[in-house]
Amino acid sequence: MKKLERYFNSFIEVFSMSLLVLMTLIVSWVVFSRYFLHKTPAWGEEGALLCMVWFGFLSMALGVRDDLHLRITILDQFLSDKTKNFLNWISRILIIGFAIFMITEGIKMSKVATGNYMPGIKLNSAFLYAAVPLAGIAMIYYIIQASIKEIKRTGEGNK
Repeated sequence: MKKLERYFNSFIEVFSMSLLVLMTLIVSWVVFSRYFLHKTPAWGEEGALLCMVWFGFLSMALGVRDDLHLRITILDQFLSDKTKNFLNWISRILIIGFAIFMITEGIKMSKVATGNYMPGIKLNSAFLYAAVPLAGIAMIYYIIQASIKEIKRTGEGNK
């Protein structure tokens, strides 16, 4: 199971970093060609948009993995450990609910977009929207992993 987790993490991280680099290269080329060659490639803006959307949603899943989501922590100093743990579980449940929403609505958006194409890169628009449900799946995977680790940690602490 650890091997699968390592491969999954590695894939998401490398794919996200590659998208960021590719997006930077595409935008740099579009700017260079627009101002120095006086001709903008038709695929440039759509390619950068595709990279940005996928990078953004996969980064959101990585943020869930690394517990980087926004929360109010000022109250933590006044709460007991039991209450903080309870609120942490509520947070996980809410994230799972949002991820399920992303999966269901992302699938709907992808289905609607199957009839459209991005003309500059000749790619079905459904591929652009597919980032939403896939990021939702990754978020659920990461929440389950964190929950299993938490259960093991608290189980070992009770022994």
